[in-house]
Amino acid sequence: MPPSLARYLNRILFVSIPTLFEDGTARPYTLIGAELNGLWLQSDALTDRLLQEHGRGLARMNPVVFVPFANIAGVVVATSVPPPADECTSDESTANVTTAATERQELKDEPAKPAPEKPLKRGMKR
Repeated sequence: MPPSLARYLNRILFVSIPTLFEDGTARPYTLIGAELNGLWLQSDALTDRLLQEHGRGLARMNPVVFVPFANIAGVVVATSVPPPADECTSDESTANVTTAATERQELKDEPAKPAPEKPLKRGMKR
């Protein structure tokens, strides 16, 4: 089953947008929203690419950009947690520690799930 984009809201994912960046390299963007025909993305690089000098005031207001799927070559998201550091080479270890720290921070930033409701005692109403 493909991953749902909704679980990546307000997280960083990598998106290739060849119509804006000719090299086709996937760049990091914060996913703000997902619609049937495209993604709402936010990044300084995307804002700088789209705004000219007279629009620089808008850049200070954290604008988001809608990118239609027709302009997206690919979206890259992590689907698993990196292996423990002792199973990696030293270069992989450094990258995995950074990735793991970022993922822990993202998990910590997620809102807490409400506790399940406790059953009521006999004769009590909700």
